[in-house]
Amino acid sequence: MKRRTAAAALALCLLLGSTFGTMTASASLEGEKDGLQSQKEQIEEELAALDEQLAATKNDIAKEQQYQATLDQQIDLNREKMGILDQQLSELNASIEETQQTLAETEAAISEKETEIDGTIEKYKERMRASYMAGTLSPLELLFSADSFGELISNVEMIKAISRHDTALLESLRDQQSALQNEKTQAEAVKADLESQQDAAEQSRAEMEATNAQLQAAYAESQNATQDLQQEQANFEANKEQRLREAEEIEAEIEELMRQIAEQNAQQNQSGGSGIVTEAGFLWPLPGFSNINSGYGWRFNNTDFHTGLDLGGSGVYGADIVAAKSGVVASPMTHWSYGNNVVINHGDGYVTLYAHCSEVLVSPGETVSQGQVIARVGATGNVTGPHLHFEVYYNGVRQNPAGLIQY
Repeated sequence: MKRRTAAAALALCLLLGSTFGTMTASASLEGEKDGLQSQKEQIEEELAALDEQLAATKNDIAKEQQYQATLDQQIDLNREKMGILDQQLSELNASIEETQQTLAETEAAISEKETEIDGTIEKYKERMRASYMAGTLSPLELLFSADSFGELISNVEMIKAISRHDTALLESLRDQQSALQNEKTQAEAVKADLESQQDAAEQSRAEMEATNAQLQAAYAESQNATQDLQQEQANFEANKEQRLREAEEIEAEIEELMRQIAEQNAQQNQSGGSGIVTEAGFLWPLPGFSNINSGYGWRFNNTDFHTGLDLGGSGVYGADIVAAKSGVVASPMTHWSYGNNVVINHGDGYVTLYAHCSEVLVSPGETVSQGQVIARVGATGNVTGPHLHFEVYYNGVRQNPAGLIQY
C-alpha cells in the first residue's frame, strides 16, 4: 500500500472512529440496544452472505471433483471393455485365419478330387476307345457270341461287373467331391459368421473410443472449471488478507499520527509556548439528537472493538455537527470506509474525530470554537445508515467519549 500523507492518515483516523451521543439513562440503553441490534443483524446478514458464497464455491468445487471421479470410473470401465474387445478381436482373427486355412485345404482337396474324377472318366473312355479300335466285341456282340447258355450267363456277369466297377468308382469319387463341397460350404459359413462378429466387435470398439474421447473432453472441461473456482476462492482469500493488512497499516498510521500530535502538544507546553487555549470540558457534538446507536468498547460477542460512539436518530441526516472543544482543524478529507470526516487538535493533548459527514464546512489549519458548526451528518463511507461517528484521543490513546461529554 502506498504511503499516505499526514492529511490522509488523519482522515483515516477519523474514519476509524465512531460517533457518540449522550442521553438519559433509559433512552441511552434503549438507543444502544436498538443500534446494537440493527448493526448485529446487518453484520449477521453480511457474514451469512459471505459464508453462503464460500460454501457455494466449495460445494461447486466438490461437485466438480465428484464429477471428475465419476468420469474417471467411466473411462476406466470403457478401457477395460476395450481390452476385452481387443482380446475377442485377436481370437476372432486367429479363428478366421484358421478357417481360411481350412477353406484353402478343402478347396485344394476338391480340386484334386475333381482332377481324379476327370482322370477316371478319361481312363474309362480310353479303355472303351481301345477296345473298339482293337476290334473287341461290344457288350451286345459279346452276348450273342456265346456258344452256350452258361457262356452267355458268364458274359453277362462280366459285363455287369465291369459296369458296376466303373459306376461305383465314379459314384465314390462324386460322393467324396460332394462331401468336400459340404465342408467348404460349412467353412465359408463359419468364416462369414466370424467376420460378422469381427465387424460388430470393431464397431463396438470404435464407439467406445468415441465415448472415451467425449468423457476425456468433459473431464478436461471439469478440471478447467475446478481451477477457475479454486482461483476465485484464492483471489477472495487474497483480497481478504490484503484488506486485513491495509486495516493494520491504517491503524498503525493513526497511532503514529496521534503520537505525533501528542508529542507536538507536549513540546509546545514544555517550551513555554501559549499553544491553543481551550474552554474546559467537552460539548455534545450533535445538538438535538441524544441516541447512542453503538457505545465504546467490545461488541458482537467480543469480536469487534468499537473505538468511539455512534450518534443518530430519526431525521438525523443533514443535522449540524459542532466542535466538542475549541481547537485547530487538522485534516478534513474523504475515505473509502469512513467517508467525509474532520479531525480537530485541541492543543491540550486531546484530539476529536467526526466521521461519515455529508458535508464538511471547515478547512485544514482553521481555528474553530467550541459549539461551532463544522460539518453535517451523512452516510458517506462504509455505513448502514446516516449517523455521526465520534472519537476522542488523549496523548495519542483512544478514550471513551461517554466519560467526557454530557447531553
